Amino acid sequence: MATIYTGGTIRTMTAPDATAQALLTDDRGCIAFVGSLDEARNRAQSMITVGGRVPQEHDLAGACLMPGFIDSHSHFAGMGQRLTDADLAGCADFAEIGTRLKTFLAAHPLPAGGVLHGFNYDQNELAEGVHPDRHVLDAMLGDVPTVISHVSGHVIIVNTALLKLIGLDLDAEAPTGGVYGKDTDGKLNGYFAETPAIMPILMYPAVMPSQGVEDLADAIQNDYASHGITTCQDGATAPGYAERFVKLAENHQLKLDLTCYPMMGQDLDAVFESVGSYASGGTSEGIQYLNHLRFGGVKLFVDGSPQARGAWLSEPYEPLPASAKASEPAGYRGAGILSDEAMRAFLDHALERGWKVMAHCNGDAASEQFLTQYTAAYRASSKPDKFDLRPVMVHCQLTRNDQYARMAAVHMIPSIFVSHCWFWGDAHIKNLGFERASRISAVHDALDYNLPFTFHTDSPIVPPDLIFAAWCAMTRVTKHGVELDQAQCVGAWEAFSAITRNAAYQYGEEARKGTLEAGKLADLTILDADPLAASADKAEAAAKVRELNVLETIKEGTTVWTA
Repeated sequence: MATIYTGGTIRTMTAPDATAQALLTDDRGCIAFVGSLDEARNRAQSMITVGGRVPQEHDLAGACLMPGFIDSHSHFAGMGQRLTDADLAGCADFAEIGTRLKTFLAAHPLPAGGVLHGFNYDQNELAEGVHPDRHVLDAMLGDVPTVISHVSGHVIIVNTALLKLIGLDLDAEAPTGGVYGKDTDGKLNGYFAETPAIMPILMYPAVMPSQGVEDLADAIQNDYASHGITTCQDGATAPGYAERFVKLAENHQLKLDLTCYPMMGQDLDAVFESVGSYASGGTSEGIQYLNHLRFGGVKLFVDGSPQARGAWLSEPYEPLPASAKASEPAGYRGAGILSDEAMRAFLDHALERGWKVMAHCNGDAASEQFLTQYTAAYRASSKPDKFDLRPVMVHCQLTRNDQYARMAAVHMIPSIFVSHCWFWGDAHIKNLGFERASRISAVHDALDYNLPFTFHTDSPIVPPDLIFAAWCAMTRVTKHGVELDQAQCVGAWEAFSAITRNAAYQYGEEARKGTLEAGKLADLTILDADPLAASADKAEAAAKVRELNVLETIKEGTTVWTA
């Protein structure tokens, strides 16, 4: 419905100090005017609206209107875990994991042949200091098939009953790029790491959740919208899920824009062929949504996660204490998932097809491999629109200064998981030593090279709270109060640009989203205070951001969530 927004701060995000007195939307879901209230009212009177209705006025009552936030990387389908699985976040030891799983099972009895799912355990917070294994789960759950996912999403632990359910022999060997944990006798211990190892287990029909994305889509979108997000992502669309997302769109179950990136390890040509008109080109000229859905490129996994000690580093991790009884070899640095040759072939094909590549890179060795191989593929490609594909290095936890310096040459965008500073900064200090850990999520390095960096939450890894990500970028403080490299902090303007204007650019949608300007979509969020309000004190500015609340989220002129 056509509406005039006024009576508060309207942050257009076109410049650090750009504000307006009023914003007028039309009844087609677009911004019609941004400027003075008198001019907005004059234009409103001359608008031809559906049913002849006069545009209403929305009094912001001192609140702040901003562009809708844009999620630059998360996992829409995986968000269902936050709604359906036993939450193991904050467990202090193996015993508490067992207690929570048993409590959840008592409250949610399994159907015949069902599997118990848990998520969000973190070995860094466990008294034992290591991941549990199948023997631990066997002692807790007996013959109840059980799988629990590490908070990173890159490790799962299963019990013996689940191995029997899927028919995986205890002598099985890991696929290339995956890790199978072994007992001292060489038998599987129930630890599985990285996509090639975990996806066949999680996608096994009997292991799939009983409630699918179709059942949970509305609740998932409400979770995003409650944090002011109007564009979200399925950042590693698994086999079989492309068709499910198309069904959601065709059934008009999407109220937010959703971009999907099918993951490696499947026939990607067939996936894009199967989704038909929902396959939107990787370049800005070809980007369009159909019923709020598009498939915008492909997902590449280069390494694992640093908090699970699976990120691929150029220098070794700090050794684990002897009490951890770890099986890591001396000088352990993690490992890559693909060979240089396999990655180059993947990237050559992506460039030929015009696909944007979203590449998961946490460690600096992973960043180096992706940068090197993408640069070689980019230079070899004769495609005229390759400059507009805007490949994305996702996470960038240990990406080095010299690596940021090389991104602009291939139009690469760093999407930085800056919330790591708070959630795992202390674990990184333990695993990497203070010097390396202190410069994780080196946002200011990206700023120094004028890169249009973005922030993401990787949900369901952490809640889809981009305001909190902005705060993390402004403070770089860990859960235990340790200040990480303060030279890598940025201000509120840079932080909120990362989740609005820069994020729109990452998607190639800057002509339609990211700032409040006439002709763009009326994707809006209303906050209870202005995050860019002038403050000479850095701590005070950050504290104001930490206290922000979303009051309302508006997608194409229609309210989709209110507090």
